[in-house]
Amino acid sequence: MSDWQPELYNRFRRYRAEPFEHIAGRLAIAPDATIADLGCGPGDNTVALARRLTGGSARGIDSSPAMIEAAGKLRAGLPDELRERLSFAIGDIAQLEPRRRYSIVFSNAALHWLREHRAVLARWFGALAPGGTMVVQMPANESETAKLELSRMVLEPRWASLLGPVDRPFGEVAPPEHYERIMREIGFAEIDCYYRTFHHPMNSPAEVVQWYRSTGLRPYLDALPKDRHAEFLGAYGERLERAYGTSGAMIFDFKRLFLWGRGLAA
Repeated sequence: MSDWQPELYNRFRRYRAEPFEHIAGRLAIAPDATIADLGCGPGDNTVALARRLTGGSARGIDSSPAMIEAAGKLRAGLPDELRERLSFAIGDIAQLEPRRRYSIVFSNAALHWLREHRAVLARWFGALAPGGTMVVQMPANESETAKLELSRMVLEPRWASLLGPVDRPFGEVAPPEHYERIMREIGFAEIDCYYRTFHHPMNSPAEVVQWYRSTGLRPYLDALPKDRHAEFLGAYGERLERAYGTSGAMIFDFKRLFLWGRGLAA
């Protein structure tokens, strides 16, 4: 799959920040914490976490060279003291080394891009220092109008013949009770798994298309000839106008799943 486009992803920075703000308001961070931000993207959340430290460190890891480049540029513009507590690296977050070194393992909108969630969560559990906290957020929005319309559209002969088999690198996002069970089996304590829906005002359904263009539409655009991208996006926008019943202002409801757990005691 093609690399991410940080500028396009950040077009809706304010809305994408809301789940992080929900987490940050609850997350206790010791001044000397060691933090892993898995799937750190352009680094904004990693920096926000590092600002709450007076010692310790925050390390952002992402598989996207473009995202890590953007994060590196962000880090370069920070004050020396903050920059020294912060690092970024390209890496496979599914293969985090289980060395019990992090007091916080944090992952915002990344786990759903991976398969075998149980195995991944087990590795993240192994990376937690004694008594450390893991918190994960991922979209759980498959039943929302835009996702349903996309699923229907790509099956139409007009597009199916061009798309062929599309590699969708998404793991299945199961209900909260599924993650609660497997986290308990892995060994997590103080488990809390729940949905929360965020309500994003949009100027039009066309903005929803742009929202997904930087994330869920990427596998389909990769599969299409570039000279058909505009046609595909336009057709998707038309479908959304019909489905939402408007070409103007609307509320885009986005459901997300939060997973909290604590590692083994010392």
